[in-house]
Amino acid sequence: MHETLPSPPSQPLPTTAVAPWWHSALIVLVLVGGSFLNARQTHLSSLGTHHVQRYLSGIAVEWILGLLAWWGLRLRRVSIAELLGFRRGLRAWGEDLLAAGVFWILSAMVLVSIGAVAQQLHGQMPQKTIAALAPQNVSQLLLWIALSVSAGITEEFVFRGYFLRQFASPVHALWLGVVGSSLIFGVSHAYEGAVGMIAITAYGALFCGLAILRRSLRPGMIAHAWHDIFAGVGLALANHFHLL
Repeated sequence: MHETLPSPPSQPLPTTAVAPWWHSALIVLVLVGGSFLNARQTHLSSLGTHHVQRYLSGIAVEWILGLLAWWGLRLRRVSIAELLGFRRGLRAWGEDLLAAGVFWILSAMVLVSIGAVAQQLHGQMPQKTIAALAPQNVSQLLLWIALSVSAGITEEFVFRGYFLRQFASPVHALWLGVVGSSLIFGVSHAYEGAVGMIAITAYGALFCGLAILRRSLRPGMIAHAWHDIFAGVGLALANHFHLL
């Protein structure tokens, strides 16, 4: 039997502000400042060492970021459930898993296409930089999975929940939310270089589309987490077999 994606909810995603603008400016400042500081340290230190400390600090930063966004919601008395859009029941979980799977395949094709274009223009995707961060043993792999799940949950909440709604609110236009949140998402990955930031910005826009289509952050959280998990595993294997 041919299986298709379930029909999305009929009502559009709300475009009201979810936090004070000074609060949004604070989070942007933290993200951009931390990103470029991290990018500078990437060139000054060896990425192939201290994986455990890097993963643990990364997990802490992800949840601190999530708590900052949650604080903004509290200031405006916005329910966190309103942003998450989770639906209950096994059927809802199945639909979200299916949506995440289809999205993951399509978005991977887009990222491969961006990489191919970058190569034609003599740009470099940041595989070696990311590969240096990949886990090297079982204990590191478990921490990598924890970091990936943390990133999937908190980054979708912050960028496709908080920022998407916030940036869309001035003129009630979702496209403005997509542009604003995706640009901040790309800049927050400055350690991946210029080409990497362009790819991440496009990737963020795709995640925005998924959140808008499904009116829920859960499919994006699932796809984001397992993309990071499998990327880490794939790069670890590539390092082990000297393929990079």
